[in-house]
Amino acid sequence: MDYFEIKTSITEGSLAAVYLITGEEPYLMQELVSDLTRYFQASPGGLFNTENLAGDTPPNIIADLAQTPPLLGEKRLVLVRDFAGLRSSRASAGKTPLGSDGAETALLAYFQVPCPTTCLVFYSPAGVDKRKRFYKAIVKAGPHIEIKRLSLSALRTWAGRKARAMGLPIDPGAMELLLQRVGNDPGRIAIELEKLYTFLGVPSPRRRVTVERVRRLVPEKPEENIFKLCEALGEQRVNDALGIARDLFQAGEHPVLLLFLLLRQVRLLLSLQDFQAQGLRENTWASELNRLGIGGRNLPPGVVRELTRQARRFPPTELRRLYHRLAEADQAIKTGTAEAKMALELCLLTGVPEPKE
Repeated sequence: MDYFEIKTSITEGSLAAVYLITGEEPYLMQELVSDLTRYFQASPGGLFNTENLAGDTPPNIIADLAQTPPLLGEKRLVLVRDFAGLRSSRASAGKTPLGSDGAETALLAYFQVPCPTTCLVFYSPAGVDKRKRFYKAIVKAGPHIEIKRLSLSALRTWAGRKARAMGLPIDPGAMELLLQRVGNDPGRIAIELEKLYTFLGVPSPRRRVTVERVRRLVPEKPEENIFKLCEALGEQRVNDALGIARDLFQAGEHPVLLLFLLLRQVRLLLSLQDFQAQGLRENTWASELNRLGIGGRNLPPGVVRELTRQARRFPPTELRRLYHRLAEADQAIKTGTAEAKMALELCLLTGVPEPKE
C-alpha cells in the first residue's frame, strides 16, 4: 500500500486493524499520522478513542489498550511511535528493554487475531529492523505503508491536491515554477503554498497564484543560480558570473556547496555533449541522465532541454577545461591549500571560454 492508497482509505473510513508506517519522506509520514488522528478525533467519542503511546511502552500494555472497546464510537486509534520491538539492536542501545517474554507474547498473540474495533498503527520514522519478529508479525497482520520519495508526476499530483484542499487557485505554469524552485521536498512545498495563501488573503478566481507571484515570493534554490552562473560563463559574461557568486555568498551560501553544485552542473553539460558526440537520440537524453544519476534521478525533460541549450554554448574543450579547474579547486580546498571563496572566484575568472571569431 502506498501513500495515495492510504489517503483514500482514510477519506473513505475503510481502515485496516493494523498498520506499519515507515519511509523516506518525514513530512508525508507525519501528514498520514495527522490525518488518522483527525479522522478519529472527529468521530463519535473523539479524544476518548485516541491513544498515543511512546515506543518504550511494554508490549502487553499495547495489546491491552488495543483490545479496549471504543467509547460511544465504532472504532478507536492506538498509535505507537518508534516501537522498541522494531528498532535495530544499535538503535535500542541504552534504552528501556521491552519487558518479559510474556509481555512480548501477549502482543504477538494479538497480531494473530487483531481487534476489529481498533486501528493499531506503528509509526517508525527512523526505520525498522526487518529481521525482528515483531516486524514479521505486524506485516502479516496488516499493510506496511512505506513512503518512498515521490516521482515528479506523483509530486505534482500531491502538490495539486494540497493546493485544492487549501482552496488555493494556482495556475499550471505557477505550479511548475514552484516545483522547479523548491525541488522534491513536500515539506518545503507545503510551507511555500501556505506563504502564497497568506499573501493572497482571500483567494478567488481573480486572486490566484500566477507565475509572476511565484517568481516574486518563492526564493530560488542555489541550483537555479548555478544555472544562471553557467549561462553567464557560456556567454563570456565573467562580471555577471562573479556578481551571481558574490550575491550567493552574501545570502549565506557556503562556497564549498556552490563549488559542488557548479561541478555537478558542468558534469551534466559534459554528459549531454558526450551523448551528442555518441549519436544518441535527443529524446533519450533525459532518461540517460536519470539513469546515470548525476543530477539526481528525477530530472524533468524541460530541465534537460534547458541544460542541452546551455551545453551548446560551450566548446567541448573549454567546458572540460572548466571542469578540471573546478576539480582542482575542490581538491585544494579539501587539502587546505586554498581558501574556498577565493578558489571559486579564480575558477570563474579563468573558466570563461575564448570568444569565437
